[in-house]
Amino acid sequence: MNRLGANDIFLGRVFNGYDYALQVWVKEGIIQPCGHHNSMRLGGQPCCNAFKLAGKSIHEVKGAEEHKNL
Repeated sequence: MNRLGANDIFLGRVFNGYDYALQVWVKEGIIQPCGHHNSMRLGGQPCCNAFKLAGKSIHEVKGAEEHKNL
């Protein structure tokens, strides 16, 4: 994803943009894959949160940024 402006917020969570708490890109409420090369996953371990959480709804993941009154 390219950063074009402010995050879109829906139901208090990032809907389109970057969640800084989780360090993941979100598109239409879904956490996007990281795109890191396989060599970064040493011993089969996840390379980052985006790899572990890819495909999940941002609304179902604990620790995501919470935006009040939006």
